[in-house]
Amino acid sequence: MNHPVTYYFTKTFFFATCLVLGCSSGGTLGCGSSSSGGPAVDSDLLGVYQIDTYQGNQAGCDQPTDIDPTPQRLVLYSFVSNDSPDDAFLGGIFCSEVVDCRDAARQAPEPLIGYSFRTGDDASGWTGFAIAATGAANDQCRADVQLHTLTAASGNKIDIETRTVETVFPPVAMDGSEVTCRNADALAAVTGDLPCKAIIVLNATFEASL
Repeated sequence: MNHPVTYYFTKTFFFATCLVLGCSSGGTLGCGSSSSGGPAVDSDLLGVYQIDTYQGNQAGCDQPTDIDPTPQRLVLYSFVSNDSPDDAFLGGIFCSEVVDCRDAARQAPEPLIGYSFRTGDDASGWTGFAIAATGAANDQCRADVQLHTLTAASGNKIDIETRTVETVFPPVAMDGSEVTCRNADALAAVTGDLPCKAIIVLNATFEASL
């Protein structure tokens, strides 16, 4: 017997700007960062960055072009996720003026539109993900997964590349009557041979400390 697929992606959201602004997977505010007594992420990259270039291609990963409008600044800060309160992660959100960026960092939200880097370090680079869109593929689940990679470039510069891949995976039975599509299964379906559907590339220069 076929069960209808219920698309239940925990803490997943979809904005019309997701494919342009590189969304993260956090759907709620975090519990705070070191500024509120919680653990702090081990990184020297925290601070306010002025965005130098912001380019993308929604039809593939070759020849990205300028995205208009271009965000002015990005702030990197430490945040604690609701689903992992004992660990600190590296978050990044867009902001306008330096004072606004610092205020945002002090609030330490789990990023909604921005970046959430959960693995890595300053030397080897940071990685994160986002669920950008969901749908059906016959009786299977489908999800567009954005893969974020942050690297510290020479001097005081950073580069962030976001590649979008499409995953297809089976749903999981829940309560014996419906099936569910899960974030974890979407991520587990990511392999190195999946074609890249879209790309966003950000280059920025350090401007101010927090």
